[in-house]
Amino acid sequence: MTDLADVIERMTRAIERDPLDASAYFRRGNAYSNARDYARARDDMERVIELDPLNGMAYNNLGVANLCLGEFGRAVGDTTRAIELDPDYRDAYHNRGLARAETDQLELALADFDRAIELDPAYWPAYRHRSVVHHLLGSPDASYRDFLEARELEQSYSRGKS
Repeated sequence: MTDLADVIERMTRAIERDPLDASAYFRRGNAYSNARDYARARDDMERVIELDPLNGMAYNNLGVANLCLGEFGRAVGDTTRAIELDPDYRDAYHNRGLARAETDQLELALADFDRAIELDPAYWPAYRHRSVVHHLLGSPDASYRDFLEARELEQSYSRGKS
């Protein structure tokens, strides 16, 4: 497995050689995010977007950084832009659902999780988070069904990885 510090160092050198290398900023931003340095991840994703304004993955990843930094409204906007660029972007719907849940837009969060599941019926994280939203909305039966589905899908996914 590649060490995150090594990726950050290599991408920093690549950026020094070519300050317009959007892919180097993207890779370094992902490494920062995986290292839980969300402020630097956000900075790098913002730079990617400056260089490549149609990069939906950068908008989604910017949304994740903002979500992790507690900037929920910004995260909703970022992930919405990712969806505008790619209406079938499962992860962007999921991440927007997380941000909307944090801003008490529970019905909208539910719709985002529904869409993520529609795009990928085996995407267990969307079931897990939809379960929580169903619970918050006072729908214990739907919450429990989603919990069980998430657990089964996650176990299947884990078995497939080993």
